[in-house]
Amino acid sequence: MADVTPGWGGCILRTVGIDRDGYGLIRESGGKTRRAHRVAYELLVGAIPQGFHLDHLCHTRDLACPGGPACLHRRCINPEHLEPVTSRENTIRGGNSRKTHCVNGHEFTDANTRIDVRGSRACRACNQVAVGRYKARKAAVA
Repeated sequence: MADVTPGWGGCILRTVGIDRDGYGLIRESGGKTRRAHRVAYELLVGAIPQGFHLDHLCHTRDLACPGGPACLHRRCINPEHLEPVTSRENTIRGGNSRKTHCVNGHEFTDANTRIDVRGSRACRACNQVAVGRYKARKAAVA
């Protein structure tokens, strides 16, 4: 298949149709575009449980991976490298879970970290600053 190439460690990388987040895309009959790793998993393994994400296990093992859209593991469609997990588990395993501080320099501790409804980590200190700015704007208008 011309749209994939062998990668390291058994990865099968999608080489065309990459979305802005770095995932391979595939157009199904009927014109619907879907992420290629999900299509491959469903075709070769079976249905993905409702509400679950597919975790790229090949990424989890590679601590040198930059993560984000530059992560070549996001292009991997090898079903042996994919595991259905909850959103929370996928976030915990992902590259962002290795970060020790938020973008504003606050440390991610149990007391300063909350998990939002999508399973993503959020900095409580940054949230307090944002709420303070919001309240100040509302007070200025009133």
